[in-house]
Amino acid sequence: MSDKRSLDWLGMVQAGTPLNQGGVRAIDAHAHLGAYYNFYVPKPDAASMVAVMDRLGVVQAWISSIPACGADVSWGNDLTAGAVRGYPGRFVGYASVNPHYPERVLPELKRCFDELGMPLIKLHPEIVDYPVSGPAYEPVWRFASERRTVVLSHTWAGSSTCAPGLFGPLAAAHPDVTFILGHSGGMPAGYVESIALAGRHPNIYLDLCRSAMSPVWVERIVNEVGADRVLWGTDFPFLDPVYLVGRLACTTLSDEAKRKVFGQNAARLLAGIGSGEAE
Repeated sequence: MSDKRSLDWLGMVQAGTPLNQGGVRAIDAHAHLGAYYNFYVPKPDAASMVAVMDRLGVVQAWISSIPACGADVSWGNDLTAGAVRGYPGRFVGYASVNPHYPERVLPELKRCFDELGMPLIKLHPEIVDYPVSGPAYEPVWRFASERRTVVLSHTWAGSSTCAPGLFGPLAAAHPDVTFILGHSGGMPAGYVESIALAGRHPNIYLDLCRSAMSPVWVERIVNEVGADRVLWGTDFPFLDPVYLVGRLACTTLSDEAKRKVFGQNAARLLAGIGSGEAE
């Protein structure tokens, strides 16, 4: 089926047709790898994830391993790189750093980009309990600016470490860095804050990675921010991506908007890394 042809999205979902068989290039821009101490993840390994991706027709997932988001950064980044090597083209790696070890931040980023082949950066200020506005993250912004890359960060409304509003000054100071606000602030107050922030900063993107985000909010985020600056993400393997496929596919958004959010925007960002052409 041609990618230009308007889809019967509801029919495709109800029939269980994989997205790629429907001509949709789906890229999960916010996924993980590995187990987590705080809740049970049934199949957190790369092979199991690829099997689910195949069933759903998701062509690629951008991943950061759970250890890399917390204390064991180097080992966690190695896990991410191993999955990328093991399944060429199916995974793209996010490099992670821990700001509590500031002397390691820049060397680890260089190692991940230059030796492990990771083109993206993922931060989780809440897990490491360090504000995204803190000085230890300054090398991240400088490195991201030099490499013209994408930084995905966990965000949550009211958080002292990663409330959406903390990203406004960063986006203004680093216009050549693309910021993705993970979870779009995590709850309605955060969605509103994230939408407003994206309206002021063209280098801020939002993602739809949130289990409790209703289709009404999905539509509002896409309509108010614009379909060109919203990304589909799932938190896979924490969350079942089956539901998150259906949530976006069955909205009242246009066929064009759904295709952009499901993967075209992510593909464009990835293609523009290093060239200054992401925007």
